[in-house]
Amino acid sequence: MRMSRLNKSSCHGVLSAPRRLAPDCMVEGGLRSFRLPTAGSYPRQITLGSNGNMWFTEAAPGVSQIGMIDSQGRVAEFVVPTRFSAPSEIASGPDGALWFTEPSGFPKGIGRVTTDGRFTEFGLVPVSSLTPNGIVVGPDGNLWFTEGNRNAIGKLEPSSGTFTFYKIPTPAATPEGITIGPDDALWFAESQGNKIGRIDTMGNMTEFGPVMGPMKIAAGPDGNVWFTEPFNNKVGRITPSGVITEFPLLTARAQPRDIVAGPDGNMWFTEYGAGLLARITPNGSITEMEQIRGGLWGIGRGVGNTLWITQMNENRLARYTVAG
Repeated sequence: MRMSRLNKSSCHGVLSAPRRLAPDCMVEGGLRSFRLPTAGSYPRQITLGSNGNMWFTEAAPGVSQIGMIDSQGRVAEFVVPTRFSAPSEIASGPDGALWFTEPSGFPKGIGRVTTDGRFTEFGLVPVSSLTPNGIVVGPDGNLWFTEGNRNAIGKLEPSSGTFTFYKIPTPAATPEGITIGPDDALWFAESQGNKIGRIDTMGNMTEFGPVMGPMKIAAGPDGNVWFTEPFNNKVGRITPSGVITEFPLLTARAQPRDIVAGPDGNMWFTEYGAGLLARITPNGSITEMEQIRGGLWGIGRGVGNTLWITQMNENRLARYTVAG
């Protein structure tokens, strides 16, 4: 475990005027797709904010913005103060702000943006080699994130700007997604370590496996934790005691990416390779629901029965309404 207290910066982002995207909105069944104002923005991850709108990262290094979209498709974009920071993952905090990882630029670190566009950035040291990725607000109110190059799980205490790092036992594990489990511990995917990790808020760590290249991870309503295996073409489930079950997908080379608990008691995930939105029930029954073009990546639960998906290669966001 290593600790460091690092510098903060605070300033305003640049807001582009919210705009209605109806002329560029594609509608089909329960699906609507909205084009983003900034070309080539590379929308990556998306989450529900405290203001009822969806917030997302625009990860193209030359863009480096945080975006917000309302239920009608009106978008506002906020330029991250650190140039070329390539914001990656994003989470809604207990303070009503959005927290995100900055794996590029100088300094790399963790960013915070309020719903009116005010930024605070927490820089990591040494900056040259660190790559924060997944992020979640822990049950202790701190920000927990994965750090691939340091092969660690990081913790940021927002009140002091203090970082603490906990080394992963497996070398070169390359942790990706992270989530709060049903046991109030942090669970994370080791994409190169081929394991699922668990760390409590005191820093005690356990690893379970083997699995193959897990990427994203989310707690389910069934009391288990679910994860994707893009290059194994499976979705996995792990119980709090570490029992793993894997479910093969219906479409070859589907490359499942992100996963989230839906409003219907099922888990929903994106298939980057197949361009499909899919659902898996707690007992492992899989249905491929919608064909959505454009490099599906992130998925987040919105207000009501909605799911929002980032179409990274099409520069769009899709909104899907779950039946029932």
